[in-house]
Parts: sequence; structure tokens; C-alpha cells
Amino acid sequence: MSQPLNGCAGQEAVAVERQGSPSTRPRLSKPGTGAVDPRTVPCSLLGEKTIRARRTMGPSSGEQLVSAEKWLKAREKEPQLPTPQKPAPKERRKAPLPPKDEVPLHGLSSGRDFVQGNVQDAAAAEPKFREQQEVRYVFKPHFGELPPYLQQRKKEEEEAREAAERARLQPQEEPGVTTISGDELAELIRHLKLKWQSVNEAYVRLPCVLDTPSKKRRKEEMEGQLAEIERDVRMLSGATSVRVTSLA
Repeated sequence: MSQPLNGCAGQEAVAVERQGSPSTRPRLSKPGTGAVDPRTVPCSLLGEKTIRARRTMGPSSGEQLVSAEKWLKAREKEPQLPTPQKPAPKERRKAPLPPKDEVPLHGLSSGRDFVQGNVQDAAAAEPKFREQQEVRYVFKPHFGELPPYLQQRKKEEEEAREAAERARLQPQEEPGVTTISGDELAELIRHLKLKWQSVNEAYVRLPCVLDTPSKKRRKEEMEGQLAEIERDVRMLSGATSVRVTSLA
């Protein structure tokens, strides 16, 4: 394909005047054409910087054009199957059979005693599973001793029992202090449980959707009451006597 013609280089080679005799104009090298070679025309006369190929006088000389006899035929661009060839011969994987007149060898023996060999191999082999040693707990340190956590619990129970005994024997010297124990304490616990049951029934009947501030506040109050009653019942259930101080 021809390259774009640069008229600036042509200006340096040939200068063409606007007004002049026809005899002074450049001619083509071929006789009888009577036309000016476009490669010698300056770009300034054509009003462009460069001249593109095939714009003025067709394809440049020496350009290889497509032959009119080579056109695209039908199904020419479709994939074609390869030319069929003769298949390769199959390899023989097994040894051929012996001929029918061949006599096999008989009476061959290696002289090895397989029974005795198996006995020796079994005697020399290591056992697959080793005998597990029995754990003797009597040889462990601190065997037969009370665990530390049980000792701690026993100590706490003893301290609580001593504190309850001291509180029971202590005389009521302070005014306005009452000691509750025995049946009175059990009755107090029963009343607390009944109160917890009534508050819990009211709490269960609350609606699932709390869309108003009053409902949310009532739910929080009931939850606080239930938690307080449970704490009191837990505290009174583990005590033998309770001292109540009157605020009046």
C-alpha cells in the first residue's frame, strides 16, 4: 500500500508557478499522458497538509491489487473436516497364545517350604496392637484426699453455720430490731412466692407489642418487681433467722 505523499518535501524538489507557460510545467516520465505527476504538486496548491493515497490519481504505481479472478466462493470459510486417513494399527497388549503343539514343562519346584516360612515370619513379626497398661490411680499424688473445691465449700458452710448461731444467741439490745425465724420465716417466704405469682400473671398478660410509653414503663416496673422478689426469696431460703429493723 502506498504511503501518504508529503507535499512539503515536494516543494523543495519542484517549484510550480501559478502563472507560467505550459512548457515550463513538469510532465510525467511517460510520454503521451499529458498530465502532471501528483507527487510533484505542492500541498499548498491543493490546500492540504498531506495527500492521502488514491485520492487524486488512483492507486500508486507498484501497488498489488486484488485479482478479479479470486473471489470468495460459497462455503469457503466454513470449517472443513480433515482428509480421512488409514487408522493406525492396534498394539498387541497381551502375549500371544502358545501353539497347540507346545508341551509345557512339568515337575518344576523351588524347594522352599512355605509352611515353615510362614511360621518363622509370624514368630518374628511384631504385634499389631500393644497391650495397654492399666492406670493405677493409687500411685497418683493426692490419692484419697478430699478435692480442694469440696474443702472450700465445707469451710464456707461451717462459717455460715457459726454466723447463724452467733446471731441466734445474741440478745436483742438494739431497740426496734425484731428477729424472725422458724415458722414466721417460712410464712414470709410463702407470701413472697404468692406475690411473685400474682405479679408474674399480670406480666404474662401484657401485650406483645409495646407501642406506648406507658406500656413500656409498666413492663419495666413488673420486671424489676419480679427480680427483687426472686432475690429476697433466694436470700431468705438460705438463712435460719432474719433480723428486721423498723424504720419508725
